[in-house]
Amino acid sequence: MIYIFEGARNSGKTFLSDYTSKTFGVHKFKFDFVNYFKGLKLTSENSRETHFFAMGKELMLMQLSRDLGIEDFILDRGIITVFSWALLEKRITEEEVKSQIKFICDNRLMDGISIIYVEGDNPDGSSRNKDIWDQFDSNPEEKKWCDFVINEFEINGFKILYFRNNFSVKDLENIKIVFGSLKN
Repeated sequence: MIYIFEGARNSGKTFLSDYTSKTFGVHKFKFDFVNYFKGLKLTSENSRETHFFAMGKELMLMQLSRDLGIEDFILDRGIITVFSWALLEKRITEEEVKSQIKFICDNRLMDGISIIYVEGDNPDGSSRNKDIWDQFDSNPEEKKWCDFVINEFEINGFKILYFRNNFSVKDLENIKIVFGSLKN
């Protein structure tokens, strides 16, 4: 099973996925997208190449999970991010997203995948120096496109689990309960 932690930038998904990985002893993987993006000299806005580069990784992981039943691991960002950023950066159209999600679901590529969508706004509010997309922190357009993508997955029969992150100690207990229920 691949457990994907998704959510808009600065929602706390990386912190929660790290915590969950350590708490449950489940390996975590974060694709080094920024390094590959720079090294391959990809562009972000209006770039179909960037979309299909990101999709290649997702499709491979989904097929490995479906066909080989690979060992459980946690993934920090995945298919929701690929599609929402494709729309945010105008890499592909809404109709293309709908068609690609339908293809993924029709081919059972979501078998062996669980998605935890983290909602929350980091109360810290300080500027981060994380990567080349820092200007998108707390951008309402990202959330809008995430909602669109999630809706398309749900139309195609795949359910997303929502987790509200209030950035409190109680959320750590709650994520243990939520993840524990998925593991059983």
